[in-house]
Amino acid sequence: MKQQDNNFEFLVEYITARVVEWLMRDKEMGIEEALLLFHNSETFDKLCQPQTGLYIESPAYIYDLLDEELRRGTLRGLTE
Repeated sequence: MKQQDNNFEFLVEYITARVVEWLMRDKEMGIEEALLLFHNSETFDKLCQPQTGLYIESPAYIYDLLDEELRRGTLRGLTE
């Protein structure tokens, strides 16, 4: 179980790094603002819940979910 926890944490951190990088590029924001935006999003909350399975998706997919959340103000199709 410990190895699985490490893999989960690694994947969440990897996805977070890429999403924050893209936020900085696409939205022209600094790292602190990008981190705050992502960490306070519903997308990040769902990413951190292993049962959603989002941690095995690509960073691009997660970024698209975040972009949709930012546009609509909600995340569709995901349950807790």
